[in-house]
Amino acid sequence: MGLASTLFRRTSSTGHYDSTWIQYFADEKKNHSFTVLSELKDAVWDKIQPSYLESLTTSMSNRLCQVMRKFEGPSSY
Repeated sequence: MGLASTLFRRTSSTGHYDSTWIQYFADEKKNHSFTVLSELKDAVWDKIQPSYLESLTTSMSNRLCQVMRKFEGPSSY
């Protein structure tokens, strides 16, 4: 399994990768030579802004409501 597929997970039901992470990965790969996956992970996590993580957390309740509406109630997850 390559670094990109190990580090980046597919988003939601669309099956697409977050383009922000793909671009960042491409830029980092050009500028640095990572020999260990943990080095790349650390580099990516260091670039994540707290506001980005906060927006993901904030949007979660809305997404859960959308899922409940679609399945007409709580899902089995």
